[in-house]
Amino acid sequence: MRLAMPSEARQVALDDPARAAREYAGILGELRAGAAADLEALAAESVEGVLRQGAFLMAVVAPAEADPALLTGVALVVPDGWDLDTADALRDSLEDVGGPDLRQTVLVESGMGPAVVAQRVPGVEQARAREPLALQLQAFIPEPGSGRMLLLTLSAPSRRGWAEHQALFTGLVASASPSTAKPEPDESFEQHTFRL
Repeated sequence: MRLAMPSEARQVALDDPARAAREYAGILGELRAGAAADLEALAAESVEGVLRQGAFLMAVVAPAEADPALLTGVALVVPDGWDLDTADALRDSLEDVGGPDLRQTVLVESGMGPAVVAQRVPGVEQARAREPLALQLQAFIPEPGSGRMLLLTLSAPSRRGWAEHQALFTGLVASASPSTAKPEPDESFEQHTFRL
């Protein structure tokens, strides 16, 4: 699967966690004036968390009029016969059990077929429970005939520029198209499925 990464996104290679932490800290340092002294320790913790989730994609998305957001990609198993009905069923299921921060789910047509996008916006319930207050977009993009799907997640620490992030994320999801490379039988998700 291919995605057209927006120019506002800066990818962090995850093949070497120590280098990824330094690179991520460097990007954050450039984006924040007067960055904290412990930025590298925070970056290392973030990279470790992303890798624990099984992510193979990590990028900082920083539109000019928005606070930076973190984009991650994880490969998931998809049920056989993914189609519009399956996508609708996933969207309905998310709305039913997604929790109080789930504000909206929509279907976005991509070059891979229907993708489900969910928007999570924390409210009073999360603040009272002292849960993280990051805004989040998640997209479930299936790769037909492979039994796999890409879960893209964009997390933003504030509402500043949220509309810009939503537009970039929707464009990224819509840009998903089949890879021209032929898969080899033993390739893993990390090695083949999602070439970005």
